Amino acid sequence: MTNISTTESLLESLNAYAKHFETPNTREDLLAIASSILTFQQKQGGGISLDAEQIQQVVNQFDVKAVVNSVVDSTTERLVQEVNQWNLSLENQVLNTLNAYVNQFKPDGLSNLSDTILSIIPLVESSLLGKPQTESLVQQVISKFDLQSALGQVIGSESLAIAEKLAKLLEFGNIEALLKKNVLAMDSIVEGITESLVNNELEKILGSKIVTIDVDSKDFMIKQVTLKLNIMQSSPSPSKSDEEIAKQLDDEIEIFKKERQKLLGTRDT
Repeated sequence: MTNISTTESLLESLNAYAKHFETPNTREDLLAIASSILTFQQKQGGGISLDAEQIQQVVNQFDVKAVVNSVVDSTTERLVQEVNQWNLSLENQVLNTLNAYVNQFKPDGLSNLSDTILSIIPLVESSLLGKPQTESLVQQVISKFDLQSALGQVIGSESLAIAEKLAKLLEFGNIEALLKKNVLAMDSIVEGITESLVNNELEKILGSKIVTIDVDSKDFMIKQVTLKLNIMQSSPSPSKSDEEIAKQLDDEIEIFKKERQKLLGTRDT
């Protein structure tokens, strides 16, 4: 599949997702949906990667007014159904792990809740998520997290096991901080930060210090740091025309939502 056919397919999938599951509130919502579609396809062994700029270009082509009357083929409908189920499952797994961690280990503070959630994601999902999807996932979990509820609920064994891995990894916080500092100091980073690059830097740190990290913790730390650093990396700045398109898209989404609400209200009467 070429990049052109991939972008066309992604646009069709965006239309299908918006039609069946979620009316996007903002351009960021669209970027998150697009990112999750691409990652899911790669998880299944299909599709090719698009960079952040290409994904933005697809989102720029999204026409919210065309969603309602769009025709969705069975293959695309099945794809977005599976993506939606995966998104919901991933959100629940992360939230359940966060609740289990708070319940069992009662950390002194959760001042950096976003960072804790980012540390959990690689423990429940082996694929490296795109930046828009990750940011959306973090915000969804934060919006649903309730400290008192977490402290009082019954914790399942699976969530508890993952929370124990998280607690063990957090004990190596100094090594993680040094690893991130060393990677960011490298001059050779041009695009995304890879797990291979992070692994090489971690090997250097472990080789120069008397520290023992088991294989599983080491592998998870590599995934965590790769994810966190890729989130930190700034997205390409949109051109003026892209900014204008984004503004127009946000305005059209808002108009579409109001018109849809009026239609639903008319049907109810």
